[in-house]
Amino acid sequence: MPAAALVLDEPFDVLVAPPPPAAPAVSAEMAAADIPQVVALLRAAPQAAYCEWEDEALLAGHLAHSADLCRVVRTPSGRVVAALLAGSFGVRGSISHAVVDPGHRRLGLARVMAADALEAFRRRGVRRIFLAVLDGNEAATALWTGVGFRPALGERTFECDL
Repeated sequence: MPAAALVLDEPFDVLVAPPPPAAPAVSAEMAAADIPQVVALLRAAPQAAYCEWEDEALLAGHLAHSADLCRVVRTPSGRVVAALLAGSFGVRGSISHAVVDPGHRRLGLARVMAADALEAFRRRGVRRIFLAVLDGNEAATALWTGVGFRPALGERTFECDL
């Protein structure tokens, strides 16, 4: 008999304990103390397209003006298991990275961070947000189209590392 089941002697009195409800995911503003864990998550995720020049010092400087847009999800013990990096310039914004630890995927963490970041953009008066998804990353495509993003028709993305 499974440990979660309790059988009583009387008929029809079989009680099976339901699984405990999962706590809803909560995202928080990224803090400087989170940066080493965020960098480790990004480095471990090829789909994040992390660049080594996005080091801890650069991210700490970014947080000085964009902490409300950058989100993390932490376990109760404080371990960062999901992160989203974003910024704005005028009325336009950009999401550069969203990553979830493989052991915590498919729990809605990215969706919660995205919703919170979009709300922070709205509070800033940002009216258009850009992001890039690697070709073939269907999970990211589903996430971003699910929260309202659409492919930009007739545009190509160009970039230049300095």
